[in-house]
Amino acid sequence: MQENDLEILLTPKERLKQNIKKDNPDFRYYKSLFNITENLVAITDGDTVIDANKAFIDFFATQNIDVFGSNFLLPSVFQKIDKYGYIYDGYQNKRWFEHIHKKEKDYYRVGIIGANRLHEFNISIKQFELSKNIFIVIMTDITEIMGYKNTLEYNLRSVSKNKEETEFLLNQYNRAVDISNLVLKVNTIGNIIYANDAFCKTLKHTKEELIGQNIKILCNSNEIYKHYSSIIQTIENGDVYKGIIENIDKEREKHFFNTTIVPIKNRLGEHIEYLIIQNEITETVKAKEEAVQALEAKSKFFDKVSHELRTPLNAIINFTDLALEAYSENSNDEDSKEMIELYLQRAHKNSKNLLNLINSLLDLSKLKSTKEHFNIGIHDVAKLVKESYESCSSLNTKGSVDYRLKIDFISGLIKCDNFKFNQILINLISNAFKFTQKGFVSIHLSEVGDEYLVEVEDSGVGIPNGKLSRIFEPFEQARSDDIGTGLGLSIVREYANAMNIALSVTSSEGAGSCFKLKLKKL
Repeated sequence: MQENDLEILLTPKERLKQNIKKDNPDFRYYKSLFNITENLVAITDGDTVIDANKAFIDFFATQNIDVFGSNFLLPSVFQKIDKYGYIYDGYQNKRWFEHIHKKEKDYYRVGIIGANRLHEFNISIKQFELSKNIFIVIMTDITEIMGYKNTLEYNLRSVSKNKEETEFLLNQYNRAVDISNLVLKVNTIGNIIYANDAFCKTLKHTKEELIGQNIKILCNSNEIYKHYSSIIQTIENGDVYKGIIENIDKEREKHFFNTTIVPIKNRLGEHIEYLIIQNEITETVKAKEEAVQALEAKSKFFDKVSHELRTPLNAIINFTDLALEAYSENSNDEDSKEMIELYLQRAHKNSKNLLNLINSLLDLSKLKSTKEHFNIGIHDVAKLVKESYESCSSLNTKGSVDYRLKIDFISGLIKCDNFKFNQILINLISNAFKFTQKGFVSIHLSEVGDEYLVEVEDSGVGIPNGKLSRIFEPFEQARSDDIGTGLGLSIVREYANAMNIALSVTSSEGAGSCFKLKLKKL
């Protein structure tokens, strides 16, 4: 038998070894080099295994697979793994190794079952130099590496998910704080770096108007700014400030806030900004101030009422004592009779003053308790104004005041209690005469749209600007030395409110006052 016939009977593995022996006398080193690496190495034609190192043979032996058996085909053990979408995407109508062999891909990543678990391999292919259709396949086990990668990816996804949930919750917390509080942030030199919508709305600024401005823009005076500065100095020690702070809005109106200021620090413990959280308590503060003013006013009232009650009572007692004394001593003397009559007249006058004072107190008490009865009817406003004007003519005792009346129409109907409407006008006219020594007291009735306007104007001493807003409050007076108890204008306001009459006043100290009544036409 010739040598060529013998080659035909050789297996591919035997032919390969024979060729290696022919061309490489150092073939004895081939097997030892083949087994040095821990990678799985095989020489294959793409399907069958011609030769393999120990690592390759042992790996498949755990599954009772003989890699040199006639039924073993290398591609058949590849598992398609797509759990994470990155392993083995098929051959794309080509033999599995052709993409690598033609440099279209550097390697395949495939899964192979071994030792009852799935192993992941990077497979690289090199053409065997001694044979055109024979390849060296090197399989690197990356199972552990991919396990770490999968775990890392899972953890990253978990962290990402947790981060998203945390950010979602944090956004809700921030929104809750923003809705229920006024939030401001300033840097360490007091410049505003953030203001939430609630803060801007309350203080009537836009964010653009506030950001970058010093916090001084919110202060009504240097004293308040100094208060802010002292607070900042306090929290620089790391303490949280809690207290009441006054701010002003864009229109210079005062606002009061329950305030918490928290220093924000970096990892080094250095202050980088200050977080200011506020709740508005302006109405509470104003109510407290009004309560204090009311208590002070009541205290003044009781002092004044005591004086006002004592004065006429003392006068009544003194004059009646003198009258009795004069009567007992000189009962038949004409001059004594005249003196007794004078004393009795003065006692009578003081008794009437005392009665008026007590009636005013009772009227106010009934109005406050809503027990006052109003007899509402239809009346001619021109007639009522004229009657009130004539009733007060006697008040111009010295004749030094120009007392005048102007009515722009003959008659006009309104709904009111005519007696209490006259009381309103008489009270206003009486006040005008009381505070006007010379000049004029004028009553003017006119028409304005669907309303009648009554103006009681004088050229008297006027009302101080600081008192104007409280002149209708009980016991309030324009000046501490004014005559009376400060109840007249309170009663006027209560009567006007009860009859839906709009009451207002303008005044300039030293130039007079003008009280206005607006009544709906019928």
